Amino acid sequence: MILPLLAILLASAGVDAAPATVLPNDNTHAAGRLDGHRLTLALVAANGTFRPEGPHAPAHDIAAFGEEWQPPSAPGPLVRVKAGTEISITVRNRLAYELTVHGLCNRPGTCPDQPVAPGGASSVRFTATTPGLYGYWAAAGTTPLDERSTADSELNGVIAVDPVEGAPPDRIFVVAILADAIDLNDLTFIPTMNGASWPYTERLHAGVGDDLRFRVVNLSFESHAMHLHGFHFQVYAHGDLTRDRQIPLSRRSLAVTERISPGETFSMRWMPTRPGNWLFHCHMVAHMTPDPAAPANHDPHDMRMSGGMAGLVVGVIVTGTAPPAPAASAGVDRATMAITREDNASGKHPTYRVDFPERNAPRIAEGSIPGPVLVVQRGRPTAISIENHTPDPTAIHWHGIEIDSYFDGVPGFGGNGASVTPPIAPGGTFVATFTPPRAGTYIYHTHWHDLDQLSGGLYGPLVVLPPGQTFDPATDHVVMIGVTNIDGEEEPLVLNGKRKPAPIVFRAGVANRLRLINISGNNVALVVRLTERGETAAWTPRGRDGAALPGAMQVSGVARTPLTVGGTFDAEIAASRPRQLWLEVRRGTGQWELQAPVDVK
Repeated sequence: MILPLLAILLASAGVDAAPATVLPNDNTHAAGRLDGHRLTLALVAANGTFRPEGPHAPAHDIAAFGEEWQPPSAPGPLVRVKAGTEISITVRNRLAYELTVHGLCNRPGTCPDQPVAPGGASSVRFTATTPGLYGYWAAAGTTPLDERSTADSELNGVIAVDPVEGAPPDRIFVVAILADAIDLNDLTFIPTMNGASWPYTERLHAGVGDDLRFRVVNLSFESHAMHLHGFHFQVYAHGDLTRDRQIPLSRRSLAVTERISPGETFSMRWMPTRPGNWLFHCHMVAHMTPDPAAPANHDPHDMRMSGGMAGLVVGVIVTGTAPPAPAASAGVDRATMAITREDNASGKHPTYRVDFPERNAPRIAEGSIPGPVLVVQRGRPTAISIENHTPDPTAIHWHGIEIDSYFDGVPGFGGNGASVTPPIAPGGTFVATFTPPRAGTYIYHTHWHDLDQLSGGLYGPLVVLPPGQTFDPATDHVVMIGVTNIDGEEEPLVLNGKRKPAPIVFRAGVANRLRLINISGNNVALVVRLTERGETAAWTPRGRDGAALPGAMQVSGVARTPLTVGGTFDAEIAASRPRQLWLEVRRGTGQWELQAPVDVK
């Protein structure tokens, strides 16, 4: 204890000392000294060594905030007060370069830049008047947040302002990306959640029936798509660091995946109804997959429990007893999913094929990609026997389906107690059972974190229909945006498995349902639009992520929607007369990417 304390004392006195260890911060303890309605906080920006991938991984030299007399942390100290509190903050810069500090002011509003010279200090005082979730951050010079990608990428923290009467219990997560600046030509890329990378992130613990609130702040330079396994959640607030907006009750939809851009925040609420081990993670493959080029310095035991993942992943361990299941509407619906692999002549990028040989499962395109539409019924017990006829282990995740953890498709982590989900070995079989409680559009896809399996076509649509309904491809149209494995291209997108998809044919004179799915690897900000003669057409939104939208949102309007990776969206189109439409896909930058003709006949 003497040496770390001596290093802190020397640093606070402006004396060179060995860099301190940067600790992860779980954002559960407020920093500073609170005296009545006044908070005083002394922040120090200094260099430190950081091991977000665990004690066996290499250390990284970064800049981080710490409270004076305390070790630095990533994220920095949590500022949490009740509305009406006066906040006095001093920032001391013990780095060798000038910092610009952002976010230290009252909201709503844009905070003025706060430059702090190397070796210098700056102070600010304000009264926090508006409840909400905000962030503060700093960068070398005038670097904007979405370009901050070197040693200053972990200089950030949270400001949470609670109502005067207090706030319900919650957990706050800061999403960041560590980029080591020692060699700018070979940056280390480590996504972190509250200063750690899976499997070294915190394991959260909850009970069946708990009212859980997660609040997420994105202070990284990239967007993310945060996905919850096994349950739907409701987003009740969304912000952009200048303000935090409560979403009206009439417009709070259920979701399983939420996009968050750099500098944005969102607050979500959910209730676990089944025990087991669950995941909350970014659905971008690059943010949840170990770097294959990274040295194997992890603890083997920890990595066996990682589910093959790394990065922006948090585990939620739920204990308790699930309430009794409602009576089934019919007998068990059984199906066999057969997975095969076909290698190309070069030996690179195999193609995976999914078939349901015991049922007439329709395909939405010619060829093997995507897999067939698996149609099941709401409230009916379903058992899918997954047969792996490939030379590779795999796992299938039932994305958006409310399912027992053991069948959720996360090998090495999913399950309950000693019952842990295994991978599906080559030649092996695994039976997944679930009873879907709501009708909508879902996805089945590989959860074996190998981009070749996803880009090779190991995914498909899962449609849950109300009892008594049948799936009619003439009026029920599934469109999947995926990624292919063409050599030499950076994530080339495909629509129903093709760069130039076949026409989608609507039946005239009736309402047609359009089911949109984004299962690309990393495209968090796609925008889909239905046009007629270059102008945006009209549709009526019906569902998101497998859940019906609130009535106030099921109103006819412009046929345009953002569609993040891991997201689904349902709309109804009144195809009253024959005509020509186009379905258009653009990237978040506005860049045109794909289109398919829509013939109304």
